[in-house]
Amino acid sequence: MLPARELSGTGFATSMVGLGCAGLFRIPERKTRRMVVDAAYDAGIRHFDVAPMYGLGLAETELALFLKGRRSDVTVTTKFGIEPTLLAKGVARVQKPVRTLLAKRPAITEELKTAGQGPRSGPVGRLLYAAPGYHRRSAQIGLDRSLKELKTDYIDVFLLHDPVGDLITGIPDLTEYLDEQCRLGRIRCWGVTGDSAGLTSVVQRLGRSPVVQFKDDVFDPPLSEGPVPGGAKITYGALAFALPALRRYLAQSPGAAATWSERLGTDLAQESSLPKLLLTAALRRNAAGPVLFSTTRPQRVGVAAEAASDAGRLSVADLTNVGELAGEVRLAAEKTNGTP
Repeated sequence: MLPARELSGTGFATSMVGLGCAGLFRIPERKTRRMVVDAAYDAGIRHFDVAPMYGLGLAETELALFLKGRRSDVTVTTKFGIEPTLLAKGVARVQKPVRTLLAKRPAITEELKTAGQGPRSGPVGRLLYAAPGYHRRSAQIGLDRSLKELKTDYIDVFLLHDPVGDLITGIPDLTEYLDEQCRLGRIRCWGVTGDSAGLTSVVQRLGRSPVVQFKDDVFDPPLSEGPVPGGAKITYGALAFALPALRRYLAQSPGAAATWSERLGTDLAQESSLPKLLLTAALRRNAAGPVLFSTTRPQRVGVAAEAASDAGRLSVADLTNVGELAGEVRLAAEKTNGTP
């Protein structure tokens, strides 16, 4: 088992690192997707994050197969407010050949990643996903469906999925329903996930949010400036943008890798050093809940496990150095009128 971490104020804990399952569906074969999830569990990861929209509707069903016989040993996050359309569910049935084809066409794959962010991400996003709104009835339908798909009696963390203000209606009834489901044991806690820039206003409209889940990487503001200081936090995205940006900078800047390897006390020429460092720093920034990561390769799960084990050894000076490296990358990008 990896070190455990309490979700502040919820009364329960889980592993410091969790597996985000959205990215798994870049893998065409179900067998290989299952290998990644099994590798995460074998490495001590006990928190798994899904949503009805992931895998065009397949994610919860596939995770249910993994949960069989393990449910009491793991925690699960799922969400409501975005769901796959009938068209998406039809596409899901032929997902393997489509994914295999897309793997050979990176440009199209990148376009579909944007569309895959939800119904507000352009015409393709609107074809594949629907947003029924965030109110008591949508929460009830979403919870009943997720419990059925996951084949479980309870959800550990139940989140409003990327809400925007004008779609949240009947707030007193919504929060009353979510609190009632906590008392009934059908969910253990609820909250909101989405763009950190907009979460503060969403939480203010709701009046509170026991859990917030949002993107946090080395280029973002520190968590002390996050959307809900003091509450339970689950963060994600520590690698998605920062890792390629830092690798690109180090590869293009003569001497930078050697300089920063010495400052950070790790050999950045090793493939696993930088992702482990970024995850470790993310774990230090967030002490109020797990940090999610995603991978399509079972052998890379060990990097996340090592990061969890090393988090306590990362000093304040090390954390500062990581931030200064990001600042150097940002400054270099600004000089070339680009982004990191």
